[in-house]
Amino acid sequence: MVHKSDSQAIDLALIKKDRVLPVAGDVLVAPGQAVSADTVIVKAEELPGDPYVIDLKTVFKSRSLTPQDIQKSVLKRVGDRVQINEVIARFSRGLFGEVQEVKSPVDGVVEFISRAWGRILIREDARSANPTLVVNAAKDLDIWPATLKAYTRVREGDEVRQGQILAAAPGHMQRLDYSYAPAPGFVEKICTRTGTITITRPIRENIVDAYVDGEVSELVYDRGATVQTIGAYIQGVYGIGSETYGELHLGVGDPQQSLSAEDITDDLEGRVIVAGAYLSLDVMKRGLQVGVTGFIAGGADQIDFVSLLGKDLGVGITGQEEIPITVVLTEGFGKMAISQRVFDILSKHNNRRVSINGATQVRAGAIRPEIIIPLRVAPGQEPQSIEEFRRTASIEAGARVRVVAQPYLGLWGDLIEANAGSKKIESEAVVPVASIRLDDGRVVDVPEENLEIY
Repeated sequence: MVHKSDSQAIDLALIKKDRVLPVAGDVLVAPGQAVSADTVIVKAEELPGDPYVIDLKTVFKSRSLTPQDIQKSVLKRVGDRVQINEVIARFSRGLFGEVQEVKSPVDGVVEFISRAWGRILIREDARSANPTLVVNAAKDLDIWPATLKAYTRVREGDEVRQGQILAAAPGHMQRLDYSYAPAPGFVEKICTRTGTITITRPIRENIVDAYVDGEVSELVYDRGATVQTIGAYIQGVYGIGSETYGELHLGVGDPQQSLSAEDITDDLEGRVIVAGAYLSLDVMKRGLQVGVTGFIAGGADQIDFVSLLGKDLGVGITGQEEIPITVVLTEGFGKMAISQRVFDILSKHNNRRVSINGATQVRAGAIRPEIIIPLRVAPGQEPQSIEEFRRTASIEAGARVRVVAQPYLGLWGDLIEANAGSKKIESEAVVPVASIRLDDGRVVDVPEENLEIY
């Protein structure tokens, strides 16, 4: 079904947001509790699930192991789950030689096996991660524990990276044997009695806030809660940056206008600014200097996002960029006036708190950037759920349409036929399509879900 653009700009909607962690944590709210956007819903202290690399040639003390030897010795396959101290490889030196075993240092999943280099990579399960790691360096190097400090390349208190050399000593055939840091952290102790090096790993605190002003509607056991709010809801076409919130500031008086860098004054720190038809690189850089929380604009140039981030945008999905600002484009790329309906909603609620999220996914399971303005509901006002609005809003041929996904992202045209059958698209999926005539004269078939009707 082709959807009306009204389903992407709703004056009064019932909005629900699941605010949960992927792991168990401490839920700090109760059902029915009023929350603000910055209220902490759930938090958990955990260690990151680091990858562990096991060098079989070092463990077996044989640099001459062939890929065939590695193939025979490895007992696990990529994707297998393993437990700490579970045997993952076994090597026998000759028919009656010593049998050596390699055990998993952690609970986790086998992510990669290199037979050429003789290495196994295990991704640690963060839920069972140990904050303290003890590396038996003397055993790795086959040296007396009392001599360990003569071979160490780190000191107590040093910060170490995963895979960093902790110690090295001459081994078989005068080649150096190494002892590596299995995970990042700090060297707590180098013990010459046991021949071990103790590494303390930093604990990371994960926090999920409410994101919107509203009310806790239900709890998700040990994971978080669902927060619901009533307010204006607008979906954009493209964005960058993660969830954030701030006071809405209407920077232009007309949807055709655009801001300049000089318009971004110091008093706009922490605001979400409506920047008009075009968001330039200079305006975004000035916003970063001032401490602006986010921008809402009709369009921008993709190359400016690349310049701002210093790297290419993620293929197919955004929202994970390491940048303290969020951008939501309501129309597409280039200079494009904000639609009058969206501009009217933003104007009406100027100076209210707004929550925005630039996360965009243009492939399967599409995710659109969003703007949420929580409101107080007057008696007699009935909000409509977003899902119900989309389900009931359809359109017939002859209307103006805008494409909201590649390869025609942001282009306008006229709807020729709303139900033009099903067609295989670039992703090889067969989906219902609509036939449209773009403003440049081309007639194209576009998946119905990628169209907005005006």
